[in-house]
Amino acid sequence: MEKKQSFEELEKRIKKLENLLQKKEKEMERIKSVFLTHISHEIRTPMNSIIGFSNLLVHDELTQDQKDMYLQYINSSSESLLNLIERLIDLAMLEAGQIEIHKEKCSLNELFDELYFVFNREKHIQEKHSVALLMNKPLRRGDPVVLTDSLRLKQVMSNLLHNALKFTEKGVIEFGYSLDNTKTVQFFVKDTGRGISMDEQQSVFDSFRKQDGPPTTDNRGLGLGLSIAKGLVELMEGEIWVEPNIKRGSVFAFTLPLRYTISKTASIHYLKNMKEDLYISGNEMAI
Repeated sequence: MEKKQSFEELEKRIKKLENLLQKKEKEMERIKSVFLTHISHEIRTPMNSIIGFSNLLVHDELTQDQKDMYLQYINSSSESLLNLIERLIDLAMLEAGQIEIHKEKCSLNELFDELYFVFNREKHIQEKHSVALLMNKPLRRGDPVVLTDSLRLKQVMSNLLHNALKFTEKGVIEFGYSLDNTKTVQFFVKDTGRGISMDEQQSVFDSFRKQDGPPTTDNRGLGLGLSIAKGLVELMEGEIWVEPNIKRGSVFAFTLPLRYTISKTASIHYLKNMKEDLYISGNEMAI
């Protein structure tokens, strides 16, 4: 009798596992379908632009201004396509454990000055004139020099800034760092975009996280940037998180276990002999 009950219990467990596997298989098929739909869209869009404007350039009656404009579109689409390929490669290398961290001395102020220059330019290219870009560097004197992989740190910050710029149509994007103690440095990117709900918070860093249905303005992209950022931060023995706030945008932050020193000589980009380390140009402001 006991053996029969044990056998029936085992059959129930096996049946339950089979049902779970079937659900997982269906979910994987759904994810695969959504991914293929979006990657097809992400590849075709810049490729159609490159091919279309390249064909237009062969016409002799074009003015120089028209040629310059078409070349700009081709260049922008080529960069988008290259960025997509690079992200797919980075994600594959992360999952295969093929990315190594190379620590070196890195000036935080110089790195953030470079990020500000790049994304201020990107903001204008995307014609997001209603978005103000703010950079927060807490030290007005001296330059924090940290021991980290500067390439990967810049990549994480770039991915977070790309994400903020994508979903912010007007308002403010602020990024910076804070030196809390001698063991960690905290980095952040804040925006006033559409925000993130509590449900999204649980899966925002997942690979290929996408809504159902065809690509739209709200769910464009493959969702690779945040997944890669999370993988790189964890590879650098750090922690990354997001603070949900639908009404006021999003706050992405991460900490890294860094040793740092304060250099007496500021970087060449650093503003010297000013009471306040603040400059304003149009809609842009750096602190």
